[in-house]
Amino acid sequence: MTDRLTREKEYHNKAFSEGLRKAADKYYTIHAVSLEKLYKVLEKYASGKDVLEYGCGPGHNAFFLALHARKLIAIDISDFAIKTATEAAAELNITNAEFREMNAEELEFEDNSFDLVFGNSIIHHLDLDICFREIKRVLKPGGKAIFYEPLGHNYFINYYRKSTPEMRTEDEHPLMMKDIRLAEKYFDDVSVNFFHLTTLAAVPLRKTFLFRPVLRFLAATDRLIFKIFPFIKKNAWFCVVELSNNK
Repeated sequence: MTDRLTREKEYHNKAFSEGLRKAADKYYTIHAVSLEKLYKVLEKYASGKDVLEYGCGPGHNAFFLALHARKLIAIDISDFAIKTATEAAAELNITNAEFREMNAEELEFEDNSFDLVFGNSIIHHLDLDICFREIKRVLKPGGKAIFYEPLGHNYFINYYRKSTPEMRTEDEHPLMMKDIRLAEKYFDDVSVNFFHLTTLAAVPLRKTFLFRPVLRFLAATDRLIFKIFPFIKKNAWFCVVELSNNK
């Protein structure tokens, strides 16, 4: 294991066991609108299929995927996360999911193993050339890879990141547009949906009855801004990247 991957494993073991990112939870409340759309897409492509979750953490998304997949294998570099997810799956009586400690850059699977690969905030921790090549290899013809990832173009978000180094690893790299273009080298179709620009303004209202309607209004505002001024899209906080392996 490289020094970079060792640092990632050590950080995420500590983050999952000690809750290092708890202070940022308030910002993630706005993800309700984007995750709602994401889960509809995942349900569509996971239904009755062989699914790999790439960087599963303690298992929250895995439990959703397992409800729809024929078979789910979820991997993470953190042994603490895998232990936590395995125990939680047993308590929930989930029988079609398997959790494995694994390096996402060296997948221990045969070629053409999965119909869907999904990851939440994972590939920006990895060497993209390596991980795209590995994902392409394990996807079946006609398969899809879907990733929910932070973007790295917004000045104000980047300022917050630099001000909170304890919440992230030194090697992570929120996606740039050049990273998305790199995916086109490996996949037949690459599509991106962008989320969370003005929606961040809803965070102070998260504990009030106004939160949900204001969040939905701001999400609609984001969609309008991105439609009229597409060059602003890259300043969003998160994106959903959909990669298709048509051959």
